[in-house]
This record gives sequence, structure tokens and C-alpha cells, in this order.
Amino acid sequence: MKNVLRRNIRTLLIVFTVMFAGLVVYLGYVVFMYGERWFVTPYNPRIQQVESSVEPGNLLDRTGRELLYTKDDERVYISDDDIRESVAHIIGDSYGMTYGAQTMFAKYMFGFDQDTLSRIVGLVKGDERRGGDVTLTIDAKLCEKAHDALDGYNGAVVVMNYKTGEILASASYPTFDPEDMDEFLEGGGESELVNRAFTGLYPPGSTFKLITAAALVENGMDSFETTCTGSTEIGGKTIACTGEHEQEDLEDAIRHSCNVYFAEAAQELGKSKLMSEAKKFLFNNQMLFDDVVMGESVFDNADTGANLGWAAIGQYHDLITPLHACMIAACIANDGVMMQPKLLESVSYGETQTYTLTPESAAVPMNDTTLLKEMMIAAVENGTGEKAAIDGVTVGGKTGTAEIAGEDGNEEHAWFVGFIQDDDHPLAIAVVMEKAGSGGSHAAPAAQKVLKKAIDLGY
Repeated sequence: MKNVLRRNIRTLLIVFTVMFAGLVVYLGYVVFMYGERWFVTPYNPRIQQVESSVEPGNLLDRTGRELLYTKDDERVYISDDDIRESVAHIIGDSYGMTYGAQTMFAKYMFGFDQDTLSRIVGLVKGDERRGGDVTLTIDAKLCEKAHDALDGYNGAVVVMNYKTGEILASASYPTFDPEDMDEFLEGGGESELVNRAFTGLYPPGSTFKLITAAALVENGMDSFETTCTGSTEIGGKTIACTGEHEQEDLEDAIRHSCNVYFAEAAQELGKSKLMSEAKKFLFNNQMLFDDVVMGESVFDNADTGANLGWAAIGQYHDLITPLHACMIAACIANDGVMMQPKLLESVSYGETQTYTLTPESAAVPMNDTTLLKEMMIAAVENGTGEKAAIDGVTVGGKTGTAEIAGEDGNEEHAWFVGFIQDDDHPLAIAVVMEKAGSGGSHAAPAAQKVLKKAIDLGY
């Protein structure tokens, strides 16, 4: 009896030891993965306590333009109303109601990144404690142009350097004025505070055909052909197309944005291969990056052939953030390497720079994107993306028209994702305009305006 009791006690001890060890490992993992996010939350008492004793550093765009600074012991936003509202979601607000740079990079702006020795030396010298100046990757003037290009439609624009991952511009509309937060503090307003560029989830519409096309290429099915008579029947369901086309190959299907082609190709491809490709491009993946907070894009397993057809053309349950859509276009332009999105350019204490951006890859979904690039270029030169064309520059892109249920029937979000093929202008862009209509008519010309401005600014 005693031996049995000892054996049971020993077994329980081992079980509890293993459980405790598992808890320690899990807590370590959670702190490693989320500790930075927890630290910069506006509810962190350390930040609240230090605000009264430390002069926070300035917040600047990549050109040195001061977006937020201290004047007469008061925090002051850039005086240009248009710029201030254009970059509001990137800057954030002083109350922490939005997850902007003021919150994300608080540890730098309040000097928490300085080592203990540096703080002691400062105290001995009698220096007033001051945080670091934070320079962002954005150009505020380009953000202003992106904001204007939305033309009053709710939506978002993101522009990236596809070689480095630097976010050169981001705009989300409707926006807010960080200088006037009374309405929100009193509980009014809501959607204005949402950064649609980073966390807004939209059906991608035909922009998702780039993922389906990538799956076809990767699985040796890029020679698939079909005839489009305006619609196709799959599992008793009709999937319609915007036009009728005789024998369509993959390039034609990208250029015409042919629903029938991709819906039928998906049946041959199969749901597991399409899911695998979506995951390679970081769908269903927690987007935990150092510099940005992103929503998680969604690609669901289709339960029927018809739903697989819809999923392959960016409908069904497909959802994506504009920033992720831009990353996908950037990946194709960058020969299959998807770069991490970067928003923090540098941190400086006076003449001393303590942080400088280092480009990092997020994934390598494809080893060769030459064919996809050529098809996207053809779609702009002689296809649905013609209104994104820029004289003297090679532009590639894909339009999208995503159907959503509205009060008076289906409505359509307009999409465009694309890039400039030029080592001197390594630019990728994503534009979504809510309920604007077709991507070719609205999002493509908006993208053209923003890309032209980026080139004029030297990017």
C-alpha cells in the first residue's frame, strides 16, 4: 500500500513539474512575442508616470518634417491641417485611442531604450531628461496625396518600397484630427479612428487572382486554358464574368480579369493547393511585425466546388488588409521575396543615432515571379488596369471589384494593387475605395496619381 502511495505521489510530482515547466515556457514565449506590445500600451503605468518627468522626443517624417513636437512644454502637432489629418492614423493621438506612432514607439520617445549608464551620466551632468527623436519612413506630402486620391471615398492607400519594406505613404479615410479629440473622448464617432490601411479587412475581389495565378504557376498549371462565354456553372451555381472571351490562357485571364477562367482553374487545382499558396503569401497568419499592428488576412477552406470558385476570385470568405495587399504586389515585384513592413526609420538622441532601419524579409512565397510580373504589366498596358499607366514608366498591376451586400442589393469596393518595375523607383501600391464601383474605373486612376507623386518626390 505504501509503495503504491509513493508511486502515485511521485507520478503527481512529475506531472506538476512538467505542467509548471510548460507554464514557464509558455509565459516566456508570450512575453517574447507580445511584451513589446504590452509595454507600449497607453495603459502601461510606467509610461503614464514618466510623461510628467521626461520631455518626449519629436516625431518626424523621412524628410525631417516635424509631425509632433514640444513647444512651451506643450505637445504640438504639425500646423498644416491637410497633412495633419492625412497622417493622423500613423501619428496616432495622445490619449492612446488609436495605435499610432505615439503609442507604438513610446519607448523611444520617452527614452526607455537608453541604458542605465546613459541615464546616470545625464543625471550627473544635470541634463533635463529627454526622449529620442523618432523618424518615420513615411513622406507626409505623399500621404497627403494618397488621402486626396481617395476622393472622399472611405478606404485606404498604402505605398511601399518593395526592396526595403519601408512604408512611404499610408492614408485611411475617414480620418480624424489628433488636435481635436473631444468628440471621441465623449464617446462620439467610431470608424474615423480605425486605420483601414493596416487593420481594415476587405474582400480582395479580383486582386486575389494573383494568388490563384501563383498557385497555377507553382503547380505547373500555367498552361491551363478555357473558353469564357460570360459565365460558368459549378456545382449548380453560376459564376459570371464581365465579358465573353474565346480561348483564354493565364495571361489573358489576368489581363481581362476573367472570373470564369480562375473559377474553373481552381477546380483543376484543388482547394488544398490553393490554401497552401495562400498560406505562403501569409494568409491566416498572425502579422506580428516590429513596426506595425496589422489585421490577419483570411482565406477559408471552401466546402463546395462553387465556393472554391468564388474563393479563387477573391469572394466567398476571403478578407485582406490593404497593407497585406500591398505586400503581395511588392513581393511579386521583388522576385518573390516579401519584405517586412517598416515604419520606423531611425531614432536619434541629439547627434547620436541609436537605431537605424534594417530591411528584413517576412516570407519567400515564390522563387520566380517573372511570369506574374509580365502578366501584371500586360494588364496595365492593355487590360483592366490601363488607367494606372504612367508615361515613360513600366507599371504592373491588378484591378479588383469586390462585391459586398448593401441595403439596395450588391455594392462594389474598387481595388488596385501594383508596382513600378524600375530599380530607381521600387514602388508598390494598394488602393481600396469602398462602394466606389469597378477597380479599373476608380482605384487604378487613384493609384496612378499617387505613384506619379511618389516619382516626382524622388522615390
